[in-house]
Amino acid sequence: MDAFDTVFHTTLAELTGNPILSGLAILVLFALIQDFFLFRRLRRLVRGGDGKSLEGTIRSLQERASALETHAVKAAAAFDNIDARLATSIRSVAMKRFDPFQNAGGQQSFATALLNEKGDGIVISGIHARDGVRVYSKDVSNFKSERELSEEEAQAIEEAKKKL
Repeated sequence: MDAFDTVFHTTLAELTGNPILSGLAILVLFALIQDFFLFRRLRRLVRGGDGKSLEGTIRSLQERASALETHAVKAAAAFDNIDARLATSIRSVAMKRFDPFQNAGGQQSFATALLNEKGDGIVISGIHARDGVRVYSKDVSNFKSERELSEEEAQAIEEAKKKL
């Protein structure tokens, strides 16, 4: 213990006599104190507030992020599937009532267009006459039919197109 006291008193005498060494000693002392507090904070951070380690928390967050990415990929695929199915489903319906004969009233006849977003579907016509009703259907592709359309059928297709 005497050797330590001797070295300590000698060093203290050197420091008080030399302002540069005094300043360096103060800086070293300040750095050691700061290092001590930073070490304590780092140890608490790694240990975690509730006993978990920081590595475990990071690993858990990585697993959750991976699960979210997987879910996002599945959701995107499901949305693409829904969009593809929705594009081919009937999205617009329009009906035009009319009288096919001058002397018949009540507009019992009709032309109904059932179309998807691409303009594909059918047009159904029902002609009401005194002796019965006749029903006709025609394919529609890109808002047009290969068969000749009546004026009412063409109007029904145009109305369905406007609704899209």
